[in-house]
Amino acid sequence: MAVLIVLMQVTSPLAQESAPAWHSDDWVNAKARAAYFHVSVKGLLADGKPEQREGKAFAVGPNLLVTSQHLVGEASDWAPATGFAKEVSRALHAVQRSITLQRAGGAPTKIENPHVLADTDLTGDVAGISLHSLTLDSRFRLSMCDIVAGRKYASIMTSAETPSDPTSIEQPLLVELNAVGYQPAKYGPLYVFDLLDNPRFNGEPDGHDGSPILDEDGSVVAVVSAVTAGTGGNGYKILATPVQPQFPSAAALLARAPDVTAGADGGLKCSLSETVKRINDQVSAHAVWTLRLDREADGRPNDEILIRYESVADEPNIDTIKVGFDFYGKQRKEAPIRRLTYPDTTINEIALTRSEPFSNREFPTSEIVLEGKRQVETLLNEKKEGGYVDYVEVRVYETHLIDGRTLTKETVLDFKWKQP
Repeated sequence: MAVLIVLMQVTSPLAQESAPAWHSDDWVNAKARAAYFHVSVKGLLADGKPEQREGKAFAVGPNLLVTSQHLVGEASDWAPATGFAKEVSRALHAVQRSITLQRAGGAPTKIENPHVLADTDLTGDVAGISLHSLTLDSRFRLSMCDIVAGRKYASIMTSAETPSDPTSIEQPLLVELNAVGYQPAKYGPLYVFDLLDNPRFNGEPDGHDGSPILDEDGSVVAVVSAVTAGTGGNGYKILATPVQPQFPSAAALLARAPDVTAGADGGLKCSLSETVKRINDQVSAHAVWTLRLDREADGRPNDEILIRYESVADEPNIDTIKVGFDFYGKQRKEAPIRRLTYPDTTINEIALTRSEPFSNREFPTSEIVLEGKRQVETLLNEKKEGGYVDYVEVRVYETHLIDGRTLTKETVLDFKWKQP
């Protein structure tokens, strides 16, 4: 079955939201309001009979939705449109069908006689809906990861009494699913999920199709194709078209949506390009740290020291670091060298921000040396037992990259407190 790309105009704005954890009610409500749609398809079939279909769709790109293919149908399902010049009708593949989209909190938008393009590269019960005049700030990420039998998944559907009613989009519901596997004798290439018990779920066969099925981090692994009776919770099975392997060319859909941002809100999870990017990111995030300081006439360090890094990244890519430090030496002349203790150790962890200009890869600090002079040296001198600071250990234990990631690999540096 061919996948269809439906071209249409939608002009309603979309607010950008910052989503919390995907399994929370707040996230579900916000995501459903921003990136989950009810789809109404109405038209005249090729045999002359009127037809109306209801289901759902969800955003995967800035102007691209995904839904079930059987909702929008193939061009051959519908009667040809009238009122066009022959050459125009031939170019548009125009058919007698309109599509209405409705989002929670928004007015329905009706698109008369949308232009439908068949894409034979994509297989399965999925279709793309291209929204040329709308930029979606929130979207779901598609996953090319395998669905694992026995693992828990979830789907955003609706708790409305009539799922096929367009107003059902106002009542999003997260339902938990258990992945069962394929049962080709009964369901062909559709993947079977058992619905775990949820008293709010209405298992009407119409109205849920086109909803996303999500993995543990909220990425879409499959598209709901049907709700049918079964032995799962509430007695329902969810049949779905997997993104992988039944949807092997999902990238072709995203290629039609410009400016898709990779990451949690875009791109393709488990794709080769994502793997290559992750490796490159890990390499570019690797930093080699050094420490530089100047000294006073008596060999003690000047107050400011510079913690510097080098990496393969073309531009500086570290914004802040967290640093711990300890002083090592002798409490008295006859004692071994060990970590020195002093009354106030609350300052021995600090956060440092890169120095300006941004092209620098240095993090300056005077707190480490000042702490040694203010407390450690002062205490040792007051005891008059011949104790002294031998060296300072500096640990870069947390690195915050400018892309928002945090790395926890620890690097230990040290410098002599006094040189002759």
